[in-house]
Amino acid sequence: MALLILSPENAAAAYTLAAQAFQTMYQKVTGQELSISLEDDGCSDLIVIGSDSVNDYLMAQVLELKISSLPIRYGTDDYCIQSHNDNGRKILIFAGGRGRSTIYAVYDYFERFAGCHYFWDGDVIPHCDTLPMDNISVSESPRFQYRGTRYFAHRSLKRFQAEHWNIDDWKQELDWLVKKRMNFFMLRIGMDDIWQKAFPQEVPYPDGYQTMNAAGFHDRSDFWTLKFRSQLRSQIMQYARDLDLSFPVDCGTMTHWYSRTPQSFIDTAKPSFVTQEVSYYADGATGSVFDFRKKEMMAYYTKLTDTMLKEYDQDSSLFHTIGLGERSMYTDPKKNFALKKIAYRRIAEEIRTKYPHAKLMLATWDFAGWWNADQVEALTRELDPERTIFLDYTCEVADPKSSFLNWGLVNKFPWIFGIFHAFESESELRGPYDRIRERFSVAVKDPMCQGMIYWPELSHSDPLILEYLTENCWQPSEMSIEQIIHNMCVKRYGNSAEPMSEAWQTAMPVIKLGDWGSRTQRDPQSPNYEDYANMTYTHTDLWTRFTLFLIRPDSEDPILRKFFNKRIQKYEAVKGAAALALNQLPRDIDPLESPMVFRDVADIVRTMLGRYMNLIIMVATDRKGETETLQKLQKVYQLLMDIAVRLLGICPDFSMAQTLEALRETAPVNPNFEITLKHNLCNNYCLQAAFEPAKLIYQKETEYAFSWLMSEDMSKEALTMQREALIQSFLDTPLSDVTPNRKDDISELITLAANAITEAESILFP
Repeated sequence: MALLILSPENAAAAYTLAAQAFQTMYQKVTGQELSISLEDDGCSDLIVIGSDSVNDYLMAQVLELKISSLPIRYGTDDYCIQSHNDNGRKILIFAGGRGRSTIYAVYDYFERFAGCHYFWDGDVIPHCDTLPMDNISVSESPRFQYRGTRYFAHRSLKRFQAEHWNIDDWKQELDWLVKKRMNFFMLRIGMDDIWQKAFPQEVPYPDGYQTMNAAGFHDRSDFWTLKFRSQLRSQIMQYARDLDLSFPVDCGTMTHWYSRTPQSFIDTAKPSFVTQEVSYYADGATGSVFDFRKKEMMAYYTKLTDTMLKEYDQDSSLFHTIGLGERSMYTDPKKNFALKKIAYRRIAEEIRTKYPHAKLMLATWDFAGWWNADQVEALTRELDPERTIFLDYTCEVADPKSSFLNWGLVNKFPWIFGIFHAFESESELRGPYDRIRERFSVAVKDPMCQGMIYWPELSHSDPLILEYLTENCWQPSEMSIEQIIHNMCVKRYGNSAEPMSEAWQTAMPVIKLGDWGSRTQRDPQSPNYEDYANMTYTHTDLWTRFTLFLIRPDSEDPILRKFFNKRIQKYEAVKGAAALALNQLPRDIDPLESPMVFRDVADIVRTMLGRYMNLIIMVATDRKGETETLQKLQKVYQLLMDIAVRLLGICPDFSMAQTLEALRETAPVNPNFEITLKHNLCNNYCLQAAFEPAKLIYQKETEYAFSWLMSEDMSKEALTMQREALIQSFLDTPLSDVTPNRKDDISELITLAANAITEAESILFP
């Protein structure tokens, strides 16, 4: 009997997408193409898309008492997959409580019964001649109401940064969210042309590309025109609405380094600003916060919010604010705290006056880094729990006193458990998984915890953290990280699953040495302070900023030395693991035939190389002046660096030139953007694993750094001048002039890396 996909008529777009998803997946799995129809032909077996609330065929079956009520809560993310017999016809029902959960049901079916698996960088789809239609009864309901991820405003490499993605990239990403049963995302990459739309008289569209006279990540010069960005954002948000995804509208004091006030608005409207006595983020009028204490100033921000809602988001159920994120306006902490509370109160009042049924999400970045526990708890006591949610994304901070555990939230106030995982520069495999698991157990037991969200400063850096998220955000798993690794390898790597699993498991103790720590409010004299403090680059790759680290005034801080000594002991405890893990990796890897294996092998190798370069730096900085030891360390460090440069060269993911070329393939690009991209990636905060700076900066500065360590009279000023000359040379060199050897053999590089790490350990731990 023929098989027909029956899609509901005049239903929300998500139901049409669910029908199309079934059609696409069925053809990929079986090679057979099914037709989609809005009407039952009366004779075919049916794939029924949607519950009886939208599908007329299913409604008739219910009214005729052939089907009882479905095991879902209508309007929620519940879904079911149910087989049914209609006078000899086989019927398979995909019914969600709403549109997106109907899509969940479709992808769940192909995962359960066809062995399909879904990842951010593609799907694993085996072949099946037939798929089951009988004896199926699946019903699912999520533990958490909010499940998703955020995309942030930094720029670097296309793989990691959402601002570089085109509409096809975004569709793949949003599809991945629903394939993994997530429902929430946040596009926080700046405001595009909202100023032009909200204040057309004061802020005209630029003639061509906007440029900024700024350095580092503050250089927000356009790469695509604002009008193209506007079209792209509209397409992204429309597709998100079609998928029935949730997303908050940014509101409040929206000025930040990536959402600046146009100079033309400042010149014309002449807004007043909050006085900022503290220098952090006090970098000119375009980055200053309007004086929200004045009604007319708050009205400017409200107009921006209303315009964002009207032009792009078109959903007033959720709003999001950072308050006065990261800013300390006054040197007096009591005055600063009072001002920040006023900011939250005024923002909430504006939203609740205009959108009384909306919920307001309060981001907690400020709480983990700048507030103490008593302040957060004081704020909690004055908030309306019916319309406010704490959107925490700092669960794994090293100091438990700086985490949600100490804020008066648990069992008292609505909140979301969030994993930050990585700063912009931290693109390697990493994570305090044991700490995350311990604290997640608190969230699971707390009925006030309403979600699980992943909010890093860069995306797609670590397939394992994405797997951890998606294994837990629907229904919390009791699996350890090691069990999750095994399952991920089976699903992701095909014939390479076994060696990849062995390598991942062996490498995990070394991977865990990359740890996001955040800040602490503890007194520096308190016991074990070094375990909690936000020390210089304790959670950042030192090897991408060797000389920068050495010239910092706090690089010789005795507390930092104590931290390093503890970290060195942890490396000694896992001696041999990195080299063994590398030797367990598969070798004959074709990046075209096995792109996931190739990508993850490269990530494991570069992570191990980076860890040992970091270790050598930690040891070398304590051996200043010991020439013989430093010469040995320099030799093996240079070897590790050379291998890392070659490895990055064979991976397009890590090429700035490839990122620039991908931007050009999407739309015309600002001819001056190459220098901006260099500013955006190669600044003190964002330096990371990328081929071109590794070749032209990190590799070359090795000699400078070790020369300084071995010298008795070379000043930090002289080292600074050498570094500045190196950076300027990089800025002056076209990316097209830095050509990698794409034919380099990854198998050879794996062997070289394992041997080099073994040699390093023989010197470090004789």
